[in-house]
Amino acid sequence: MQVSKNQNNKSMPSAEATPATKLRIITGLAVAAVIVPAVLFLPTLGFVIAFGLIAVLAGWEWSNLAGVENRSGRLAFCGSLLLTMASYHYWLGYLFDWFMWPVLAWWVALAIALRQMPGKLLQWKYPVAVKLAVGYFVLLSAWIMFVWLHVNFGSYQVLYLLVLIAVADMGAYFVGKNYGFSKLMPEISPGKTVEGLYGALGAAALLALLVGGYFYLIAEKWSGMVFADFLLLSVMTVLASICGDLFESLVKRLRGVKDSGSWLPGHGGVLDRIDSLLAAVPMFYAGCYLREIFFQ
Repeated sequence: MQVSKNQNNKSMPSAEATPATKLRIITGLAVAAVIVPAVLFLPTLGFVIAFGLIAVLAGWEWSNLAGVENRSGRLAFCGSLLLTMASYHYWLGYLFDWFMWPVLAWWVALAIALRQMPGKLLQWKYPVAVKLAVGYFVLLSAWIMFVWLHVNFGSYQVLYLLVLIAVADMGAYFVGKNYGFSKLMPEISPGKTVEGLYGALGAAALLALLVGGYFYLIAEKWSGMVFADFLLLSVMTVLASICGDLFESLVKRLRGVKDSGSWLPGHGGVLDRIDSLLAAVPMFYAGCYLREIFFQ
C-alpha cells in the first residue's frame, strides 16, 4: 500500500505528475480486469494455481532483494516455493488448527519492531539465508491464508479483502498527495505520511460501513455485534497492510532499490503490488474465522 507520497514542493506543475498518475491508474485497472474474474469465477484449483504463480513471481523479486544475484539461485528459491505449493493437498490440512497463530505473531512482532526500533532494523546485517527464509515464510503463509479464505469463506470475501486494500491504497495516495506533511516513518520510508495513513483508514472505514450496513440493515444476515466486529476487523486489516508495506520498504532500503521489479508500469514489481496483502490476509482471515463473519 502506498500510504502516501509527501509532496514537499507544492509549486511543482501538476502536469509533471499527470503521466505517472495516469500510468498507475491504467495499470491498476488492467490488473483488476484480470484479478476480479479470477477471484469470482475460477474453481478452487484454478484459484490455488493462479495465486500460487503470483507468489512465485513475487518470490523471484524477493530473492533479488535478499541479495541473490545469480539466476540459478533465484530459480532455486522460486522452485522451492513452487514445489511446496504444488504438494499442498498432502500437507495443508495439517496446518489448519494452529498455523494462523505463528503467522499473526510474526506480523505483530514485526509491527512492534518497526515502531520501536526502525533505525536498528536498518543497521543490522542480515545473512542472505535469513532473508530468504523470511521471504519463504511470508509468501507461503500469505498464499495459504488466501487459499483458506477462498475455501472456507468464498470468493466474495476474497474480493472484499482485495477491494478493501485497493480502496485504502487510493485513499492514502490521494490524501497523502494533497495533504501529506507529517512523515510516518522517515527511517524506513521517507515518502509516507501520517495524513496518508488517515486517508487509508478513512476510506477503509467508509467501505466497511457500506458493505457491513448492507448485511446488517438490508440483507439482515448479521447482528449488530457482527457488524461492529466487521468494521473493527476492516480497520485492523488496513493497519496490518501498512505493516506489510513498511516491511517491504525496509527490505528495499536494505537492498538500495526503489522498486522490487518492473513488471507493472507505475507500480513497480509484483511484490510492490502485493506487499500490503502479505500482512493483511492473515489478519482478515483470523478475524473472519474467530468471529464467524460470513458473506455467503
